[in-house]
Amino acid sequence: MRRFPLFGLIGLVVAALAAGGLQHAHYLSVRRTAAQDRQPMLYGGEAFHVVTFVRLREGDDALIPSLKALRAATQSGTWIYAGKAIVNVPSAQIGPVEWSAVALTQFPSRAAYEAARATPAYEAALGRYAAHYEHGMRRNALANLLLPQGLLVRKIADALRFATSPYPFTPAPAETLPARAPELIARLRAAHDLGSRAAVVVNLQRQGTKEQAAADARYTRPMLGLMAERGYGPLHLGEAEALPGAYDFDRAAIVYYPGTDYFADMLASTFYQSILGDKQLGDNQSTITVPVLEMLEDERTIAVD
Repeated sequence: MRRFPLFGLIGLVVAALAAGGLQHAHYLSVRRTAAQDRQPMLYGGEAFHVVTFVRLREGDDALIPSLKALRAATQSGTWIYAGKAIVNVPSAQIGPVEWSAVALTQFPSRAAYEAARATPAYEAALGRYAAHYEHGMRRNALANLLLPQGLLVRKIADALRFATSPYPFTPAPAETLPARAPELIARLRAAHDLGSRAAVVVNLQRQGTKEQAAADARYTRPMLGLMAERGYGPLHLGEAEALPGAYDFDRAAIVYYPGTDYFADMLASTFYQSILGDKQLGDNQSTITVPVLEMLEDERTIAVD
């Protein structure tokens, strides 16, 4: 008789391991194929990530060639992600810059980044742009590796309590949307060709007051529930680390969504509009991008409208 509880326990462990393995495989596939993200799962403790925002000069439409040149100049750095900017929500500190693209690069250490950054080639590649902004990030490998498993736990918990899903989205009445929403939604719709499989939001965030943090938690909880249910979410979470001349941010968060059309539908939904007022931070540079790293890996020169 005692064998049955033991067999049951073994069965639960096997089921949990299988579910965790499938969850990891799903998010790894999303990362590699849809988001074009090249992040190694494990890496040295000294690894240093750099988020780089760039804006092309007026009349310069050679985004991919410029990013290829910047990638070549990073030397010891590995390009993890590169995205063409579709929508920019500006930081109060940085100002209203319409960024053209965002890149995430991993270096073996901060010293390796500083050595590469000091080379004439790196400086020349950045000098091609009308504006650029760089910020460091310390990305804990284990914590990020466990992100999908945390979402799996949330998905199971929501299923056990019979939580109501906001998906499929219910469109909010047009007159209730914020003033800028139609423009943002139109930009997302127009990016369908490049963003059919992924929209990646790059955030540099500064925490606000306790009241703002409490409100932001009320926004984050339902968003994480939706992410857990639909199988998407954070790709990179890390502690922000200032570089010379940088502004004050606490964390970096890079989040994958399953396409620009999905993102547009979400923005225009009653679900999102009902929680948007609780999204409160001390400051946030938020840029919605579509992946273009595969174009940089292509030896041909490819134009992007």
